[in-house]
Amino acid sequence: MIDSLERFIDVQLQDWGHRHGPQKSELAGPVVAITREPGSEGESIAKAISEEFGLVLYDWKIVEDIAKDSHVSQQVVATLEENFRPELDDWLEGFSAKPGLSSHQYMQSLRKVLFTVATHGNAVILGRGANFLLPQDRRTLGLRFVAPLETRVRNTMQALNLSHENALKQVAQTEKEQSQWVRTNCGARIDDASNYHMVINTAMVPPDKVLQIVRSILEEQKALAGIR
Repeated sequence: MIDSLERFIDVQLQDWGHRHGPQKSELAGPVVAITREPGSEGESIAKAISEEFGLVLYDWKIVEDIAKDSHVSQQVVATLEENFRPELDDWLEGFSAKPGLSSHQYMQSLRKVLFTVATHGNAVILGRGANFLLPQDRRTLGLRFVAPLETRVRNTMQALNLSHENALKQVAQTEKEQSQWVRTNCGARIDDASNYHMVINTAMVPPDKVLQIVRSILEEQKALAGIR
């Protein structure tokens, strides 16, 4: 995993390094933050979105590994232009250590990494609280993928080769952990639809329609921002 992470970071640092100059912030592409119910096939749809729109997919494990590795996270944050540093510092000052946070140091590192990724843009961030932790002006689109419980259990059975009973336990446990993590570290309810631009039932909306919806929203937001 370390070697894979290092290769991923090397590629990203090179890519960010090529996008420089005073117009950099204006050229930053969209940032799509995704949360998903376990078994709703959110991972595959996130990958499809990244491929369709030429965005980099940061899944929760990559983001977590970057945030936990102080050397790597410092490398990532160092790519921010100087004019963004005061904004990052001001934003971080609003988060003081509070009872209930699993690790204030880790959460500050996570916020720095998410802020940096979002500032560079052209990203799909899957999980790790991106929809809740990012400043609103750094998040182009927040999506949540859901599906009926039985559909999610069936998908989990197929994906992990589990019995119905074990798949149901897996879904329930993961759902509980996700909910607790967001409530503890973000002070929000993961199932509150008002936290997202859109909540999509993947059992009723196929992936190609999801891509159409995302394209429509991104194009409308570009038009509103006056980006050509």
